[in-house]
Amino acid sequence: MEYDVVVVGAGPAGSMAAWAAAREGCDVLILERRAEIGVPKQCAEGISARALREAEVPADGPWIAQEIRRGVLALPTPDGIETFEVGGIRGFVLERKLFDRWLAIRAVEEGAELRLLVEARGVIREEGRVVGVETTSGSVRAEVVIAADGIESRVGRSAGLVPPLEPEDLCTCAQYEVVGSVEIEDAFTIFFDPDRIPGGYAWVFPKGSDRANVGVGCRGKSARELLNELLRGPLSEFVSGGPVELNVGGVPVCGPLERTYDDGILVVGDAARQVNPATGGGLNAALICGRIAGEVAAEAASEEDPSAERLKEYQERWERELGDTFEAGLELAEIVSEVSAEDVVEFLKDVEDLEGLLRSSGLLEKHWWG
Repeated sequence: MEYDVVVVGAGPAGSMAAWAAAREGCDVLILERRAEIGVPKQCAEGISARALREAEVPADGPWIAQEIRRGVLALPTPDGIETFEVGGIRGFVLERKLFDRWLAIRAVEEGAELRLLVEARGVIREEGRVVGVETTSGSVRAEVVIAADGIESRVGRSAGLVPPLEPEDLCTCAQYEVVGSVEIEDAFTIFFDPDRIPGGYAWVFPKGSDRANVGVGCRGKSARELLNELLRGPLSEFVSGGPVELNVGGVPVCGPLERTYDDGILVVGDAARQVNPATGGGLNAALICGRIAGEVAAEAASEEDPSAERLKEYQERWERELGDTFEAGLELAEIVSEVSAEDVVEFLKDVEDLEGLLRSSGLLEKHWWG
């Protein structure tokens, strides 16, 4: 069969791309290898209010668990834990299982076709151009293929755009959804301790007064063992209770791919490593870059010009939107790897306007600020 656009992967980036292309009148197919969309949960579920608006997602749907107005940075000191507050943040903690499914449903309602339990094995090339994908159920042809199939991206690799991840490119993560008592309901809490958590940090993302996502990302340690240790120690000041769900996985923190397009193909989301290297956050970028990918793919398909020269508009647009954030994240990640918690505490004590510093640094996407 032949389509204007084939999207591989029905996560947020893929569903956004499919929706954006379908509403432009394209014949769109989404391929998803799992039986259920949104399972397993892949992140801490934080998203900015502005990213929701730009994705045209209602902020009062059942996928909203908690509104966020501020951030709290916590660090160990000889006398206990010191905290620093950042205001001006406008965001939400989601129920990703509901959110991801709604995004896919919206794309289908716009006219996209969705096939579950179909895995893409690689791209089809003719005369050097990608013209479709080989799947476990046969060949599918398309004017443009959008690879939104996760960090390993079988499709992106077969197209020569996604190199293998090196160990230093990846943070391992473990997260519990905890039911119990949450001390700070309207803030993301980040616990930074480079001695205990090498190459990463721990977090508490509230989902009301009695639930939270509590996790850690690190390098060179067992994330799950470290998370259990932190819950018995410093994180117990912010949340208590028992886990009802465990999620583990890896997050690419190497910065985005140098090239996210080629003749007949675009790469988006985790497949393109469009993740903030300092925070590990990728949901905002997935929605924004997914929308851009779908729009550019639709225009190229309607013009019958899926050349790399035409599709490079996708990279130009997402770099204008998020390039500064990715660059700032890489720089900060390098700096943070060489400092101690004590250094950070002393620095922050001298900062008169932490919100202003973070706004101007580009570390957090502009979409986080109200």
